[in-house]
Amino acid sequence: MQLGDVSLEKVNTSLYGFAGEVVHPRGMVSLPLMMGVGVTHKTCMLKFLVVDVPSAYNVILGRPTLNAFQAVISTYHMKIKFPTPGRVGEVQGDPLQSRKCYVEAVRKGQKRTSDEAHKGVPPSKKGKDTCAEEAPRGTGALAKVQPAEELLNIKIIPGHPNKTTRISSQMSEETKGRNSPMFATQRPSIKPVKQKKRHFELEKDKIIQAEVDKLMAAGHIEEIQFPEWLSNVVLMPKPGGKWRICIDFRDHNKACPKDFYPLPLIDQLVDSTSGWELLSMMDVSQGYHQIMLAPEDRKKVSFITSTGTFCYVAMPFGLKNAGATYQRLVDKIFRPQIGRNVEVYVDDMLKLNPTKCAFGVRGGRFLGFMVTLTGIKANPLKIKAILDMEAPTCVNEVQGLTGRIAALSRFISKAAKKSLPFFKVLRKAKTFEWDAPCQQAFEELKSYLAGLPLLVKPFPGDTLYLYLSATS
Repeated sequence: MQLGDVSLEKVNTSLYGFAGEVVHPRGMVSLPLMMGVGVTHKTCMLKFLVVDVPSAYNVILGRPTLNAFQAVISTYHMKIKFPTPGRVGEVQGDPLQSRKCYVEAVRKGQKRTSDEAHKGVPPSKKGKDTCAEEAPRGTGALAKVQPAEELLNIKIIPGHPNKTTRISSQMSEETKGRNSPMFATQRPSIKPVKQKKRHFELEKDKIIQAEVDKLMAAGHIEEIQFPEWLSNVVLMPKPGGKWRICIDFRDHNKACPKDFYPLPLIDQLVDSTSGWELLSMMDVSQGYHQIMLAPEDRKKVSFITSTGTFCYVAMPFGLKNAGATYQRLVDKIFRPQIGRNVEVYVDDMLKLNPTKCAFGVRGGRFLGFMVTLTGIKANPLKIKAILDMEAPTCVNEVQGLTGRIAALSRFISKAAKKSLPFFKVLRKAKTFEWDAPCQQAFEELKSYLAGLPLLVKPFPGDTLYLYLSATS
């Protein structure tokens, strides 16, 4: 504001954030603040604390300002009203400017947020570790949930006496049998297939063996001598130069009938989770591996490595019906709560991964969207991915651009029209040409993304407008 330090009054007061972070002001300055225009304007002398922190906002007004103006604020209407000698004055917010500030805040806070997410949280006074990622702020110790009846310890993995869990002593034998195994169903008319072993270089063999040792130690696989089906290991590259270990179950999946159990619609899940004051985000640790296979079906999900043949004891990833089986299970577990205070999607429940959980937050990322009390926002990372892009120089980069646009299509009006120049480039894949219309559409897209709308879920009884588009 070009006032200089000479205008600052010294203060000994520190500012404390919600999580306890401390900001030391450089000083205090008294300035006149005018709200409104014409006969409805009002001016008050106010004291402002000056801080040196990165922010998309020049001034933040708090309760002292609202009290001085006797103002009433409506965040829903983006409007402030206050009494004046003439009549009621008002200040109307600018939605476009607000969205630009939001995007700018995302840009400024992106690196700081990323750094904090990887630093972790020091141990608490009691010596227990807290969650490093999105730990709940301002919460005390939570009392452990204790069952109110006698429990029985049962083994969940044969041959591993230390792998146990507890169930109700009142559970019937029928219920035990119904909830114990998952069957690897297949068509009896199809003959088993044993794939010929694939050979890997020494370094990849070491990676595969390390994963096998890890699964053996966890009790998820065991050695087998006479498998019915036999599949190969597949290595898939991951970001950061790492590898994901998968099993080639393609032959097995051809023999399995399709389980048509429906998965929830992502848009409906996102709509149902927005508008709540507090949310708890829970992520599973190796969710599929918490479902045990029936002993007679384990030899059907076997694989081969350079050191031997193994079969899964728990449900593996890659099976044709694994997703439907898992979704059916969690739907049964949470059926009384789904739609009321819980939403579940594929692997977002069961055994929790504490480093990926956040309890009592006011918003967060859910299935690729930012869900908050006020509505549904686009994921800032997906916005940033396009804003940081240079103009494509080949077909693959154009395909990447259209894929990123598709991920944000719910927030982009007339997304197909805005993407048309890019699809024209893809039609001429043999002669790549990024012409002036493409560059103009690219720049207009970036400008549009700087002001994406905040979506709200539809409420029962509201009037909905249907927009139709037709071409010749």
